[in-house]
Amino acid sequence: MKKIIKKNIPLLLVITMLLTIITPVSAANTPLEKEEVIYANLNADGTVKDIYAVNIFGNGDITDFGDYSSVEILNTTDKITQDGDKITFTSSSDRIYCKGKLKNRDIPWNISLRYFIDKTEYSAEDAAGKSGKLEVYLEITENENYQGSFYDNYALQISFTLDTEKCRNISAPDSTLANVGSQKQISYTVLPGRGLNAVIEADVTDFEMSAVSINGIPLSINIEIDDAELLDRVNELTDAIVSLDDGAGDLNDGGIALSSGTDALKNGASALYDGACELQSGTALIQNGLDELNKKSADLTNGSASIQHALIEIQKGLGNTNTDASQIAALVDGSSQIKSAIDSIYAGIDELQKNAGFATYKSVMLQNGLDIDELQSKNTQTIAELKSQIDAINIQLEALNSQIADLVNSGADQEQIAPLLESAAQLSATVSQLENIMLLLQGNHAAINGTDLYLTKVNQNIAVLKESMFSLKESYEILDSSINTLAGELESLMVNMSALKTGVDTLVTEYGKLDSGISEYTGGVAQIVAGYSQLTLGTESLLSGSSELKSKTAELSDKTAELANGLSDLKDGTSQMRDETSGIDDEISDKIDEMIKDITGDGEEIHSFVSDKNTNVTSVQFVIQTEAIEIKEPETPEPETQKKLTLWQKIMNLFK
Repeated sequence: MKKIIKKNIPLLLVITMLLTIITPVSAANTPLEKEEVIYANLNADGTVKDIYAVNIFGNGDITDFGDYSSVEILNTTDKITQDGDKITFTSSSDRIYCKGKLKNRDIPWNISLRYFIDKTEYSAEDAAGKSGKLEVYLEITENENYQGSFYDNYALQISFTLDTEKCRNISAPDSTLANVGSQKQISYTVLPGRGLNAVIEADVTDFEMSAVSINGIPLSINIEIDDAELLDRVNELTDAIVSLDDGAGDLNDGGIALSSGTDALKNGASALYDGACELQSGTALIQNGLDELNKKSADLTNGSASIQHALIEIQKGLGNTNTDASQIAALVDGSSQIKSAIDSIYAGIDELQKNAGFATYKSVMLQNGLDIDELQSKNTQTIAELKSQIDAINIQLEALNSQIADLVNSGADQEQIAPLLESAAQLSATVSQLENIMLLLQGNHAAINGTDLYLTKVNQNIAVLKESMFSLKESYEILDSSINTLAGELESLMVNMSALKTGVDTLVTEYGKLDSGISEYTGGVAQIVAGYSQLTLGTESLLSGSSELKSKTAELSDKTAELANGLSDLKDGTSQMRDETSGIDDEISDKIDEMIKDITGDGEEIHSFVSDKNTNVTSVQFVIQTEAIEIKEPETPEPETQKKLTLWQKIMNLFK
């Protein structure tokens, strides 16, 4: 469909009216069946005085109808016959102008003119010659008493002329003002089916005003509107809206998935926090055990020092070849205490080895409700899901930015774009939050692996310590057995003091080595205690980090739920927009046709203004004029002359 409409319709309207007014006095190459020019004389207030119809025919036998009080031919001397409303004559000219004065004085428009000077209303006659602030109110409405369709199909051109020497500061809103010499011409254009309310203001001195001219013609403008490009743009917009709606649907699905994922992440972070609490409790128990073991080290070293001191005393005593049986008993008792202490320490190391391993640590955590392997697996899975969600959101964000660009290019307004910009900002913030959470989970994963490595190393050191302690235990069992044997021999073989002295000397020497080993063992225990303290600090950091992770994931869950709700609202809005813009191209085309109809009227076939019996009418136009407002001057008789009038003079006399 192609429709091209010109933007300078008022100018074309004026030109068309002027041409049609001139037409009656111009010769035409092709005779017309009948044209009607209706001349209406109005009083200065807009009421109708007289109506004349000038009918224009080609040559030949003419039959016309009209309720006239009088008829005459203006440009020939042909005889005319009037029989009721029937007029007949034969034209002797190519174009003939027949004037008739109509009995009915109804025209399609009610025209009202009111005059105010300094806020006081005057009749036109009384307003003439006054000075002050002039207000002229013009009102045009449909004449309900007239049954024809001219009001809905004819446009009006109204023209006021004011003398700028008598009228200054002229104001006429919604009009066209033009200077014609010393005159100011004020023009209004009224489209078919429309009325007019207008006011003209001016400062006047000795007010006078020329006649108001009103011309009515059908607005026969060749209007074509090329709406192909417009409809292409509309189709682009509707396609963009469809894409926007589809994208909003994808965003909504992604928002639901993201909200579900963050809920799972929140639950996992909560489980991690609970596990970290249990881990801290477990490491505290181990730390307490190591502290107790470290405390036993003092007993071990003190007992070893006592044995060594006793052996030295025995050695001294044997050196004096005088053996005291009480010292032998003390040696046996001290050895028994050392053996018992070594057995207790070995049992403690064995228990420590069982509890200090990573497998035992995981078992304890599992008994307290936290599966470390499952936690690491969920960490890995969650990190992968976060990466996937970040990638998906980035894809959605890229699509959303593309949709925003398409809307901007298609000329969408800010209200359509603003929700998308807000969604894009929310998605960008969500990506940043997910990346921070992923970094925190990776740190948590690394902490668990570090705990595994550290406990494994501690367990290995304890195993070495246990092995050394086992060797010490076995060696001391032999030593204790030797001491007991020696004591028996000393009691039964006191006579063999020389051999005993040699054995004691050997025992003193070897026990010095054992005492050094015991000191090294207690130093190793102290190092283990100090190292395990670092693990305890690590579990406290893990607990603090998991607490922050729990808080952040809960906050993220709330934000993603809010985002999901926003995306759902966006989807509802785009769906509504999609539904409401479906078929908009047809609506726009219909609106264009309706606009053309408003400008040009209903486009009905032309009917005679004079009589419905006239079916051969090709055009009807109205030439309406009010009385001029003039200051009355003394009348002077004009000499009578018998001057022959031209056709134009006869037509102009219709307004006298």
